[in-house]
Amino acid sequence: MERTVVRCAEGHLFSTATFPLQNLGQDRLGPGRLIRCPVCTRLRHSVPADLDKLSGAEIELAMRRPAAEFLA
Repeated sequence: MERTVVRCAEGHLFSTATFPLQNLGQDRLGPGRLIRCPVCTRLRHSVPADLDKLSGAEIELAMRRPAAEFLA
């Protein structure tokens, strides 16, 4: 299963299952999703992290922090 590195609104990095973009008719809902952050354990708005700006160690740590499945 493909994993995506994401960043929550608090700045924590973690990984989640594929991060699909959703559409509602012709309007796009945007790249963010509500996901329970495994670091702060709160439901947070999360977006895909820019991997070009992360070090290898940060990416590796995020991949070891799996999030629960999508809630919204």
